[in-house]
Amino acid sequence: MSTTCIGCGREIAAERADLGYTYCTAPACQAEYRRGPTVTAVAVNKSGDAFRVAEPDEVAARAAAGEFATKNTGLGTVPETVPRIPTPRRPRAARPVRKARPTWTPAQEKIVRLYAEMGLSPRQIAERARQNTPRLAVTEALAVRILSAPRR
Repeated sequence: MSTTCIGCGREIAAERADLGYTYCTAPACQAEYRRGPTVTAVAVNKSGDAFRVAEPDEVAARAAAGEFATKNTGLGTVPETVPRIPTPRRPRAARPVRKARPTWTPAQEKIVRLYAEMGLSPRQIAERARQNTPRLAVTEALAVRILSAPRR
């Protein structure tokens, strides 16, 4: 690999040569030999800029073609005056209000409140109930629901 610049003949840094560059970082060599896309910011109304990654001449051609021009966004925003015909609605039958029933048994509530009065957390309540009264199937979530509900 060549370690001298193909433009001016100066020595290129070893890291730059390892990456495959054949020219140095002098502005004149960069302007002449640099290839690749550039990032162009296109101003957009009422929002952040839109960024396009393309060659400068491609961006210029797209701008000349009107791709980045202001779009007419007012189309279809004027409401049409269409008369509305009211549709008859049937009155809904009133549902009887039922009192929400708890989803736990009195035995589950009793054991949870007992352990809570002992100062145990819901997780500890569930573990202790699993050991001592497995048939009640007290979980941590159930303990939280019971302790959050008012007493019966």
